[in-house]
Amino acid sequence: MSTQPGRRGMIRAAAMVAGCAVAVTVSGCSSDDGSSNQSVAPAQSSTEDVSLLGTWTGHRERIASTEGYREGTATLTVTEQTGLTFKGSMGWSTPEGEVREDLVGAFTPGGSLMAGGDAEGVYSFSLVSPQTLDYCYVEHGEGYRTTCARLEKQQ
Repeated sequence: MSTQPGRRGMIRAAAMVAGCAVAVTVSGCSSDDGSSNQSVAPAQSSTEDVSLLGTWTGHRERIASTEGYREGTATLTVTEQTGLTFKGSMGWSTPEGEVREDLVGAFTPGGSLMAGGDAEGVYSFSLVSPQTLDYCYVEHGEGYRTTCARLEKQQ
């Protein structure tokens, strides 16, 4: 039987995918007594590995439906951290002066997923390194807006 070179490669790839699918299915099957033989890997890092306490500052850029584009400095001050939660405030510069609002947040073990909120909107955070934190903020309703910044932890 003659098989074209391209077709032979596709057949090999399909066989490899099928083999992998069987291996994954078998490893996740239950035993006769109903218990699962799956193993769960321990978390790579613990809550203690993430410390948001302190002051984080950086350049922010914002766009709003009514006021347009603005930029300036943002400062996150985290005053409390308990387990996977934190409290603090976010401050930023405006043409009228400084503004500061309280916020609360939480994160998954290891800090790979972080979220927060204040009275008007929602924050998403990404811990780039122990000294660098990215954030974006979204506010809905009249004058809806979004802001993003990269913040550096101050010593």
